[in-house]
Amino acid sequence: MGGPRSNRRRELALDLLMVRDRATGRFLYTERLERRQGETSWEYVRRSVRREAHIRDRFSAETQQVIMGWGADSVEDFLKSYPEYGPVPTPDGSPNGEPEQPEGESVDR
Repeated sequence: MGGPRSNRRRELALDLLMVRDRATGRFLYTERLERRQGETSWEYVRRSVRREAHIRDRFSAETQQVIMGWGADSVEDFLKSYPEYGPVPTPDGSPNGEPEQPEGESVDR
């Protein structure tokens, strides 16, 4: 436990901050959060929570949902683990909305 492989995985791990439209299931905004070099776990979590609060203020409509995907590298990766956050089917059964590039898609280091 704690060998070279686990350190490598920790360095590569990203977290994803996402905003999802509840009606369609489309992701309106995504942002990758990454631990900074020399930053403690506590500092990283505190910074991540602050960033999440800022995004919650910006995307505060009742129809918008802010989601933190800890350990998710991409929206696709997140949806594999949590398919319930995918597109919302229309009454005819087809997915509502088409895959698109979300607004943000940046890395915060």
